[in-house]
Amino acid sequence: MKFLCTCCKEEHDLNEISLGASAPVQWHLISDEERSRSELTDDQCIIETGDDVHYFVRACLELPIAGTDDSFVWGVWCSLSERSFAEMHEHWTDPRRMELGPYFAWLCTSLPCYTDTVFLKARVHQREVGQRPSVQLVETEHPLSVHQRLGVDPAEIKKIVEQALHEA
Repeated sequence: MKFLCTCCKEEHDLNEISLGASAPVQWHLISDEERSRSELTDDQCIIETGDDVHYFVRACLELPIAGTDDSFVWGVWCSLSERSFAEMHEHWTDPRRMELGPYFAWLCTSLPCYTDTVFLKARVHQREVGQRPSVQLVETEHPLSVHQRLGVDPAEIKKIVEQALHEA
């Protein structure tokens, strides 16, 4: 879906825009010392804080655009239990990994234009090797959950993307 941006007056194509977080919100809350004991890659994150260890995976949260065959995808991070993370990590390159899961998770990304997205309940689903997992939010009345379930109006997704592109 293409649209004329009211901020920069350029034409944007949602199929060519990728918005997401480079790390879970927790990564930005830890000390340098904790960060030195932790690991962050493009797809996985393990944070060690004192006696606690927290596990995260990067995934795709799709929002269908109402009245179209298009969708908008947010790159998000989700926290997983140690057991779920270990299973996903062990089968990361296994072509049969889609037979595993889904895994309960907490959304760990703050998304512009949506309030309180951190710690929304979700399920993480494996996809084919080479594709990031997908996230399905647990059904609630939170606007992000409603948009994922029912679709987001094209005019609203345009506003969301404009804000994310130009107020970042």
